[in-house]
Amino acid sequence: MSYAEDDEDLRRAIALSLLPIAREDVVVIEDSEDEDDDLDKPQTCKPNLVAKQTNQDLPTTKHLLPGAQDDVQPIAVGLLGLNRRQMENERLSRAALQKGKEDASTAKRKASTSLAPSDDGFQRPRLGNILSSFHTTTAKSQVRDSSDHSVPVQKGKSGVKAGSGALGTRKIQSQELALLSHDSSPEVAATTSTKSQPYPFSRRQPGVPGLSGLQYPDGVVKKTWAFGYDRNGDDIKIEEVLQKSDLEVAVLSSFQVDADWVTSKLDVRTKVTWVLQAKDEAQKRNWASDAPTNFRFCFPSMGGIVNCMHSKLMLLAHKTHLRVVIPSANLTPYDWGETGCLENVCFLIDLPRLPDQTDLEILTPFGKELLRFLRAMGLAEAQINSMKNFDFTKTAQFAFVHSIGGSHIDTQNFTTGLCSLGKAIRDLGLNTEGALDIDFLAASIGNLNEGFLKSIYLAAKGDDGLTEYEWRVRRPKKKGGIDSDTENRVTDEVLRCCRIYFPLRETVQQSKGGMDGAGTICFQPKFWASSTFPRALMRDCTSQRKGLLMHSKMIFVRPKSAAPAWAYVGSHNLSESAWGRIVQDSTTKQPKMNIRNWECGVVIPVSAQGTKPAKGDMSVFNGIPVPMIVPGEEYQNRTPWFFSAQ
Repeated sequence: MSYAEDDEDLRRAIALSLLPIAREDVVVIEDSEDEDDDLDKPQTCKPNLVAKQTNQDLPTTKHLLPGAQDDVQPIAVGLLGLNRRQMENERLSRAALQKGKEDASTAKRKASTSLAPSDDGFQRPRLGNILSSFHTTTAKSQVRDSSDHSVPVQKGKSGVKAGSGALGTRKIQSQELALLSHDSSPEVAATTSTKSQPYPFSRRQPGVPGLSGLQYPDGVVKKTWAFGYDRNGDDIKIEEVLQKSDLEVAVLSSFQVDADWVTSKLDVRTKVTWVLQAKDEAQKRNWASDAPTNFRFCFPSMGGIVNCMHSKLMLLAHKTHLRVVIPSANLTPYDWGETGCLENVCFLIDLPRLPDQTDLEILTPFGKELLRFLRAMGLAEAQINSMKNFDFTKTAQFAFVHSIGGSHIDTQNFTTGLCSLGKAIRDLGLNTEGALDIDFLAASIGNLNEGFLKSIYLAAKGDDGLTEYEWRVRRPKKKGGIDSDTENRVTDEVLRCCRIYFPLRETVQQSKGGMDGAGTICFQPKFWASSTFPRALMRDCTSQRKGLLMHSKMIFVRPKSAAPAWAYVGSHNLSESAWGRIVQDSTTKQPKMNIRNWECGVVIPVSAQGTKPAKGDMSVFNGIPVPMIVPGEEYQNRTPWFFSAQ
């Protein structure tokens, strides 16, 4: 009997999540044939403005569950999932109450009738009644530019994914919350000049308690909570991450966003800045055209070879602290465990607010790299500088790792992508010449080959990224391309000491969500069929919490010498799109770093001194959850899960 059959409530919740969204139809267009496309994303699509499907044609819970009622209505949706008039009425109502110029009855009449009371006493849009004029303008924009990487609706127990170009109940491709300004080229303010100022993190105010709000001043790694599973102290809910009661400014970065769901988790007073993927100025203007007054937008560069904005990052400013969150989860209910089918992982650290007269120029390497990444995305300098109002001292033990999308040609500045990982290892003093045991956990597998794996393996030792490039480009032709002794040794270590965890097809079939719940777990058959794909390294990925699938991105590194062990947590999947690849420029013949995705993560040392690890012994990672069963089963003759099987 399947897990779903054991839990009728879960079956009903999953079925309700499959309800279609009342929206324009989409026409699916084939994905790019790029050999290293990172598929942790929905298929490309565009709205179909010709053939429309009426609500009567859409299935309801009657077709999904026995005994379901006929009168269940499809969910209404708009671009932002929010009604501008509703939001403005809501703001006016609050202002009137605060000034004492209107009595309760007048305030009630001003509030929108479609607003529901929340537990904080403010009015909030009802999720079932949210509409917006953004939907029409976005559809037109997408038709004008068919090159936009839009997203179709995909049914599944993991949730519903809908087209890009709309921020709301529909899930947004490559969208992120960040701080922004109104006048720099990557950024667009919401609408009027009164909304064009950035949201800096304010200095500490008199009377604010010192450290009362700090839960994780030393940093912590947590698994995401999952519905239906016992809580053992190593998981966390989205509500516990956000701490909405005194959240002033939220910086939320994600590849997919269900904004309707996110706003239901936030106080209506919280200022939010979204960092979104947009290919041209028209799309940027379209995004910001009718946004609520407490929204700001920033659009990182998507030019050249850049494919998607995949990084996941939250900056949450409270009166007492700044919470930095680096998750593997998108901002969707299924990624945060509300369907009980999928799990993720996240790193959190709370940075106390500095008192006045503090030197704001003191930053750890973690802080410097974080600010560098934010600056590369195009955030306002004033807002970036305002982050120095917080004490980064406790981040000295960690390293912020990033991939900045684009082509990088200055070898002196090869410090992003896999080079960023190597730099992080050197900065933390974790570099070693000895062999490493490495367990890679990924939700998307690229077109792997021996050369790419050697470059990642060397970066984990602290290499600057150029060693494997030199082997590849400058191999002596007179020797017929024979590998050096050092390269042969590294190749042998990779094949003996590395494991890649990704689920078998049968593992997905037997999970709680089944095949419909694996829509963001991606691998292409053509990659698996390649003669250069390292099949011997693949291991089945099964969760410690039986029945869950994993969307986590982690790397567990255990040196075979006495060097410290460490782990990586973040958004990077195991692909060249995520980590980049150093190639030889065809014109200059000089090395060039190509990175197709925006990504970020954190390196976390876990022991001062390592010991030679036994096979499958992950006890050195005490304090960091190891979500999968180790060592995983070898694939042998079994078939991995393919995205196309959904």
